[in-house]
Amino acid sequence: MPKSIIDLNATKENAINELNDFIDNRLHSYESSRNYDLGENNHQNVSLLSPYIRHRLITEQEVISSALKKFPLPKIEKFIQEVLWRTYWKGWLELRPRVWDDYKGNIRINNDIKQLLGKVLSYETDIDCFNVWTKELVETNYLHNHARMWYASIWIHTLKLPWEAGANLFLKHLLDGDPASNTLSWRWVAGIQTKNKSYLAKHWNIQKFTKNRINPPEEQFSTTQTNILYKEYLPQSVKYNESKIVDWSKAGLLMTCEDIDVLSCSKIPFPINNAYALPLCEEEYSVYADNVISFKENSLSNYSKLLSESIKSIEVNSSHDNQIESICSWAQNNKITEVVCLATPRGYMNDFINNLKIELDKKDIKFIKLYRDYDMKYWNLASASFFNFFKKAIKKM
Repeated sequence: MPKSIIDLNATKENAINELNDFIDNRLHSYESSRNYDLGENNHQNVSLLSPYIRHRLITEQEVISSALKKFPLPKIEKFIQEVLWRTYWKGWLELRPRVWDDYKGNIRINNDIKQLLGKVLSYETDIDCFNVWTKELVETNYLHNHARMWYASIWIHTLKLPWEAGANLFLKHLLDGDPASNTLSWRWVAGIQTKNKSYLAKHWNIQKFTKNRINPPEEQFSTTQTNILYKEYLPQSVKYNESKIVDWSKAGLLMTCEDIDVLSCSKIPFPINNAYALPLCEEEYSVYADNVISFKENSLSNYSKLLSESIKSIEVNSSHDNQIESICSWAQNNKITEVVCLATPRGYMNDFINNLKIELDKKDIKFIKLYRDYDMKYWNLASASFFNFFKKAIKKM
């Protein structure tokens, strides 16, 4: 195990090694120990696989299948649930895309909160544990999940800062920051994801699950939730079950950090002729911290080195600007009439893809999204609560 999550080697080989090590040595005790935040660079009680899963250097299906080969479902149900939470959040947001659009539209820092936000980022609030977590987030690009909940609660309900700004801070710094999981988790803490249900951090809970490492005064935390207007988003009647026919003799593959492990997708008939590797879109370079950008770039670059026998030619994006023009030129220069991409879930890359599709259409180049069987199987189930989703999901395993 790496000492720090930012020391993770962003390769498929290392992801598999970390997965196997976790299953063989720590998965058996995961349920009993997972809720404890043991401090910076001391998170061996959880898997630390999330950066790999978030970018699909290893897929959810691969993680679930590997774990179930070693243990029966009842023994590791909590771990399987945690993997499926990520799937559920993605499916939930796919069925309600307006939530992402509204979140993006509300990320703003006005003058009223700039001074307090400055104290947060300089670790100078009056809440010591909050300062410690901010420092860990910024310097290590990781927080234990329980600490993320405490942090979001203090941010929203005690400091009265806008939840969108907090979600943006997490997405900026977390190596495993995922637009769906991050946005919807912050909404849940705020009390606007599930109606009439918010999350309030309690001093005794922090003390218990840090094993007395942190013992904050009770009076530091708000006992009432911030009043935020609840808005209901009804799910779209979309079914992810389409079958796309691709003429691979005329097609090129667009690879992104939303779904790196293209070799595991049975819908791509390797070997193919052309691919274009795009680790981040233009907007993401202004959103993410340097360590996050580096992890994404290295992950896709390292994975591309495994594809020499599967893809004849791979062009790697080298610019933060004019990316749509570069991809269009790549397609035209290689006489590509169909650009194929593994489906990108809601987020900055998907927004970019939507704009790319418009420009490709102008040049009579077809854009095709390929949905993995895993995503089509589970995203459709995310119309209600997680536990409703989970009951249906385990029947499909």
